[in-house]
Amino acid sequence: MIIKPSIRSNFFTNSHPIGIKKMMETYVNEVKTFEPYQGPRNVLIIGGSSGYGLASRLSLAFKGGSNTVNVSFENEPKGNKTGTAGYWNNIFFEHYAKETGRIHKDFNGNAFGDELKQKVLTYVKETFGKLDLIIYSLASGARPNPETGDIVKSQIKPVGQKALGQTIDLKSMEVLDLSLDEASEQDIKDTVFVMGGSDWYDWIDFFDQNDALAKNFKTISYTYIGGPNTDQIYRHGTLGFAKKDLEEKALLLNERLKEKYDGEALVSSSKAIVSKASVFIPKMPIYVSCLFDIMKAHKLHETTLEHKHRLFKDMVYGNLRLVDEENRIRLDHKELDPKVQEEVKRFMDTITGDQIFNLKGTKSFIKEFYNINGFEVDGVDEEQDVDIEALLKTYKTEDYDY
Repeated sequence: MIIKPSIRSNFFTNSHPIGIKKMMETYVNEVKTFEPYQGPRNVLIIGGSSGYGLASRLSLAFKGGSNTVNVSFENEPKGNKTGTAGYWNNIFFEHYAKETGRIHKDFNGNAFGDELKQKVLTYVKETFGKLDLIIYSLASGARPNPETGDIVKSQIKPVGQKALGQTIDLKSMEVLDLSLDEASEQDIKDTVFVMGGSDWYDWIDFFDQNDALAKNFKTISYTYIGGPNTDQIYRHGTLGFAKKDLEEKALLLNERLKEKYDGEALVSSSKAIVSKASVFIPKMPIYVSCLFDIMKAHKLHETTLEHKHRLFKDMVYGNLRLVDEENRIRLDHKELDPKVQEEVKRFMDTITGDQIFNLKGTKSFIKEFYNINGFEVDGVDEEQDVDIEALLKTYKTEDYDY
């Protein structure tokens, strides 16, 4: 089939497998240029099919000497549906990671469910015995409530007042006004339930109760704090309440792991990146575009892969850890440098309407957004027929579990 981008409400409803394969090759070539480090032996990544989670997996697998197990929920190809980008990321990660000579396994399913937790536990105990690291990088907009059976949905809303901002419509390539109503108490509770720390806590508790954590075990989850330019909708919105809950669960886990394993639970604040959620948060596409421009001009910009590699090499398994008064790892210190934030604000205040499309940062933002779905990838001819069945026969292995 010929695969062209299908975008609905700033969401890609398809992906281009050949483009994703090329992107994975690019990621692997990039990570090979990085310095090695002594990482954990056996790692479980919950949400490792894209974004921060995939970058973490690449760094640990290729430069940290780690075996990796990934849990993610992705749609497989079926009929004229291409399958999600994360599905193909997993397929092609396994293909390129064979050269590491280590074990890499993928589980595709509901990470919130007990059935999948048990399945992963059985595999871990039979294959490795115990885990040295669990990364929680799950990004989901909904979570089943096991008590009621209802699907609870998170709400990206401001708290205390309405939020106004702009986003970029990726289909029409227009700047659109975006307005979000003030969150209700129920909106806050739902967002904390879906995006807070309780599921992370459940995963660690489950593996702890089943004697599957090694001495000096670590676990880490990712948060975003942001600065004054994103404060209203992020840290002081429903997302902020969820992240606060995540950080509170980290304190509880840290106390427990320290006592039992001489281990630790960590929260790392990451930089703003191009992600599937970026365009749904008012101001974020404009903020990220301007931020990229400023950080690239000052030679402070990092790719997502560079960012996560620095986290593990320097701060989790190195001696260059930067933490704040709440013991959060501050990997975002370059983005939140006051001078950078002031310059970004001035930039955002002067850019109006379609002028945003003239920025190098905006062009980079849009290209990366297409690239993570396999489109507009350099060297890939999108007019060429794609045989998905042939790709699956060639690249899908028994290491991909349903």
